[in-house]
Amino acid sequence: MATPLRAPQPTSSIARLLDLDAAARAVSSPRPDGESLVLSRAAPTPSADIPRIKRELVLTRAADDTFNQLVEVYRRATETRLTTSHVARAVLKGVAHCFDQLEKHARRMGPLRLPSNARGRTMERERFEARIADAFVAGIRASSAMDDTPSE
Repeated sequence: MATPLRAPQPTSSIARLLDLDAAARAVSSPRPDGESLVLSRAAPTPSADIPRIKRELVLTRAADDTFNQLVEVYRRATETRLTTSHVARAVLKGVAHCFDQLEKHARRMGPLRLPSNARGRTMERERFEARIADAFVAGIRASSAMDDTPSE
């Protein structure tokens, strides 16, 4: 028997697309008793953290080439079909380990002025991003290794 609704349901098709419960019901397997198996919405544990947050970045051609090169380095080294998302998550995992030093070196930069995105301001943006990159690299270098096991 159906249970009565406790709150008004959204009528927008966009709201239904973003409803995780509805998505879980749509892909669930029917049980022999006719009910659908609905996935639990309990907070995910770190080991069960399923990637589902999409981000959009606007990259320059040089930044895109660099990121593609990074992905290719790890594809060749691991001999797997890594996606850009695999590499981005791995890099962010390493960055998360270095936050103390990253913050320390970021504070040393002091206040900066965000450059304009207008045409003709490319050099200002390059200098601005280079200062952040220098602080980032210094923070990564100053950080300890993630673990004490020797690399091969």
